[in-house]
Amino acid sequence: MENVSYIALSRQRTLRSMMNNLSQNMANMNTTGYKEQRMMFTDWVAKNRDAPFRGEREISLVQDISQYRNTTVGNIEHTERPLDVALSQPDMFFAVETPSGVQYTRSGNFSLDPGGQLITNDGYPVLSDAGQPLFFNEADGSIEIKGDGTISTDIGQIGKLQVVTVDNVQEMTVTGNTLYRAPKDDNNQDAVELVENPGVVQGALEKSNVNAISTMTQMIDVLRTYQSVTRSLESESERLSNMISKLGDIRA
Repeated sequence: MENVSYIALSRQRTLRSMMNNLSQNMANMNTTGYKEQRMMFTDWVAKNRDAPFRGEREISLVQDISQYRNTTVGNIEHTERPLDVALSQPDMFFAVETPSGVQYTRSGNFSLDPGGQLITNDGYPVLSDAGQPLFFNEADGSIEIKGDGTISTDIGQIGKLQVVTVDNVQEMTVTGNTLYRAPKDDNNQDAVELVENPGVVQGALEKSNVNAISTMTQMIDVLRTYQSVTRSLESESERLSNMISKLGDIRA
């Protein structure tokens, strides 16, 4: 295969990855607390096997090496629902109990299950700063959630939301659209730190930080580039076919 084809195919591969990434972001444009995923690319310099004959020692290809999250805070939309909460600062997460252990989320559209337990939109218990579920009873009236995460009713204090941060949020593993698993420390414990005053906003939700117009523009650009590369490959294939055909005629 010619070097032109190798380079074009590497470009097509990264373009497909970009389109998948952009499609995922677009699909989660309205997902509460979702963080935009972005791609990282680098040059991949490969040895050219034809170097002794072509005089080219290396060819430069492109490859996608990783993804990273855009951690900027999304728009805070006020809903006036007392159990909706948003984190106004970046790199902070609510702790929730899942079947796979404690995980973390910025999606604060909470509600109560039939037993009065505070749960996420996926039905996972929301944890207090003591690592325990939070329960309400029928006698509890109006609910107040302060900026430090303390939850109270007209009867008294229920508890305090567990809000944590990590040194490097890029090390957190995505386990769902809005769920993350924290990295581990030397003792195999979650490497997180409790935040005393996280700036919780009651009656509001953090929207996705995906910019729909920018994402759609990028998708169109990727599609057009992919089509252009495809045409280049087709043209190169036709050139090689014609060359082989003409060489065959000469030898005949």
